[in-house]
Amino acid sequence: MRRLVLPLLILVMAAPAGTLSAQSLSASTDGSLAGTREVGFFVTGRVLSTDYSVSDGRSALGGAVSMASHLNRLIAFQGALGVAYSNQDKTYYKPPLFIFTPTLSLILQGSTANEFQPYALVGAGYEFVRFIRPRCDCEQSRSLGIANLGVGVRKMIGDRRAFRIEASSQLASGGPAFSIGMGISLFVGGSPKIVKSRPRPPDRVRTEPPVTIPPQTTPAQTPPAPPPQAPPTQTPARAIPQTVPQTVPPAAPAPNLAGTVLLTIDGTQVDFNKPSWRDDAEPLLDGLAVDLVSDAGEKIKISIEAHTDNIGSRPGNIALGLDRAKAVREFLINQGITADRITVSSVGGDVPIAPNNTALGRQRNRRIVIRRTN
Repeated sequence: MRRLVLPLLILVMAAPAGTLSAQSLSASTDGSLAGTREVGFFVTGRVLSTDYSVSDGRSALGGAVSMASHLNRLIAFQGALGVAYSNQDKTYYKPPLFIFTPTLSLILQGSTANEFQPYALVGAGYEFVRFIRPRCDCEQSRSLGIANLGVGVRKMIGDRRAFRIEASSQLASGGPAFSIGMGISLFVGGSPKIVKSRPRPPDRVRTEPPVTIPPQTTPAQTPPAPPPQAPPTQTPARAIPQTVPQTVPPAAPAPNLAGTVLLTIDGTQVDFNKPSWRDDAEPLLDGLAVDLVSDAGEKIKISIEAHTDNIGSRPGNIALGLDRAKAVREFLINQGITADRITVSSVGGDVPIAPNNTALGRQRNRRIVIRRTN
């Protein structure tokens, strides 16, 4: 039965993303890690159980690899394999040993839409101990079932990477072992679908007010002067009325509206590590779509420019911003705006509007600006 543990662990680590995400784990639209697979690589230090180590030789060093499938923004399922080595003074009574620790755990975590993500894990597994030199009692290997409990924190360093620290305890009948590890996690699969699968028309129609042309006024004509009073003996002279020429004021030139900002989606409505926006930004995009498909706005062309904070590499931030701009373009196209009226661009973190050394400043710098281009 114990020989099946490692193959079962490999099967569980490989299977979740292909089955769970295809069936019930729809891709995240809230900027969380839901629907993704997380592969972790760790350097670990361990304090061994007294069940198989001597009291003054319990320290060990090693590493671990893990794979987790994020069921939603709060729950993940993880399989891990740890390996550690302890020399135990390299004596006949204290021979060196290797420890192999496969575990399966359920992770309960804070929202993975945030930059810092604390979590706790609970699970079970086995410890396989192999002594690499003969022992006095001739027992060269041990195996025992364990319960695995731990806590950790994940810090996002981009949209596909995170720094991770984890401390755990492996509980068995002969005494607990303790582990602490730190390393890097990589996220694969589960590309977020920003645009809804079924485009819907705007939920309201805005009627354009009638255009009223003010009446054109002309200067009043001067009435003809009354004929002068002539003496009774003279024939009154006939007065010739004077006509004042009409003057029309020149028409004012049409204002140049190119460059006018039509909409800004700010950092409170843009997810940190995903090319998406949050639900409260969608009514703003609906309102813009209504304006652009109306009679008054059907010939307006726009540009969508995305900005990010400075966390991560510059090429990665430019690519992330471009994905966000393209997502907005696809949304507007699905609302009836033709693609030739929309251009997209990304400047990454090159044009900040606030310092990037605070969380509030980075939030302000994450934005999408939509401007009129004609």
